[in-house]
Amino acid sequence: MKLKSKGLEIPSDDIFQNDKLRRKGSVENLTLLLNNISSPLVFSVNAPWGAGKTTYLRMLHSSLESEGRKTIYFSAWETDFASDPLLAFLGEINIGLKGFLGSSPTKNKAWETAKKAGAHILRRGLPVGVKIATAGLIDADKLIEDESAKLAEALSKDVIDAYSKNKEAIAEFKSSVGQVLEKDGGGTEKLYIFVDELDRCRPTYAIELLERVKHLLDIEGLVFVLALDKNQLSHSVRAVYGSEFDALGYLKRFIDVEFNLPPANFDLFIDHLYKHFEFDRYFAARNFGDIAFDGRDLVSSIKIIADSQKMPLRSIEQFFAKVKLVLLSVTTKNYLYPELVVFLLFVKDGYSDIYAEFSRQNGDVERLVGIIDKVMVSEGRDADTLRQHIEASIIAGSLSAENKWAQDYLKKITSLSQVATTPELARQHYNRVVELTGYFTRGGNRVPLDVILNRIEMLNGFNFEE
Repeated sequence: MKLKSKGLEIPSDDIFQNDKLRRKGSVENLTLLLNNISSPLVFSVNAPWGAGKTTYLRMLHSSLESEGRKTIYFSAWETDFASDPLLAFLGEINIGLKGFLGSSPTKNKAWETAKKAGAHILRRGLPVGVKIATAGLIDADKLIEDESAKLAEALSKDVIDAYSKNKEAIAEFKSSVGQVLEKDGGGTEKLYIFVDELDRCRPTYAIELLERVKHLLDIEGLVFVLALDKNQLSHSVRAVYGSEFDALGYLKRFIDVEFNLPPANFDLFIDHLYKHFEFDRYFAARNFGDIAFDGRDLVSSIKIIADSQKMPLRSIEQFFAKVKLVLLSVTTKNYLYPELVVFLLFVKDGYSDIYAEFSRQNGDVERLVGIIDKVMVSEGRDADTLRQHIEASIIAGSLSAENKWAQDYLKKITSLSQVATTPELARQHYNRVVELTGYFTRGGNRVPLDVILNRIEMLNGFNFEE
């Protein structure tokens, strides 16, 4: 059974085949906008971590490509190992342009000139870049012998002369790239450069990349499309320039138009993961008695908590992996108690102190009951039913001769359900919890909390980090 969701494929002949979040309309609108927009331009697609930016950007890239537009896709995170972001960036541009230059001697010559100018810019910044990227811990003069020699030579010359040469190299680079983008019949052809996952890079690398390529941002014909989490990238900026630095103002220097990615539809995404992780196959074998409803109750519980907590899509994927591991330890004949399992898995990560207290069964379990409404803030009948099931499961699992808390709590809510001064909605809630507690403990049965907790504790041996 699968334990990980792979990145979605974007088939060139059917770009939206795997568009599980139904973002086709949004991508098509942006494609039309980018086709008609003036250049140069820096366009950003902004969304929090795990919201599906990469898939969205890849669909947008493929959509423009399918219309014959010249595009280059650059993953900043995949080149994070490079000592200088400009080196990695120019390398990717060089690879991408090979298919566009064709046999035109003019364009090929212009690009060779641009590369030479880029190399000059690169030499000027490389030793400094290495020092920044290593927070000054590595001496670039010792690390790169030939570059340190050039740096020493540069320092011995007139500083103004060195500045002038660098400025000339930047101007030559821009002019040469402009020639590469010239159309045969006149005018300038657009080149769309997609830069993904800036916010996942080392802070110094992300900031250096923006600062080192800013000289490219105002070349006629270039349209940069950046995928980023603006808030996360702001933290990176402050990590480099200080906590009081105006990070958002700094980022605005680079971005002309900002587009906020529409929120994902949790239901659609969770339904997709339910099939992708093969939960449908697992629950197909559990089609008798109360167990037959486990799959339905499981997915309903995940949807309500994901919506209540506005969980990032990537976090939901990780959550599915954890649930899957718990499922694999339950035989097809045993009841899963899906609502309680999903709730405790979330509490274990989000309220670790309360979970630890409960798992040891030596604390005030009312604290656990008290956060049910915090974990599930969604409204509606399904959310109400889920809250009632979880509260009743906790009481039923805790009832024993030694556990006075559960007995006292059950007496209290039973009394409240019968008092006229208790608000009507609260009375309905308590009545249903008391009823469900009786259902879970009928015939001397009990919710096997120790077994459930052991299955969840098993996850401590697994690493779910990115």
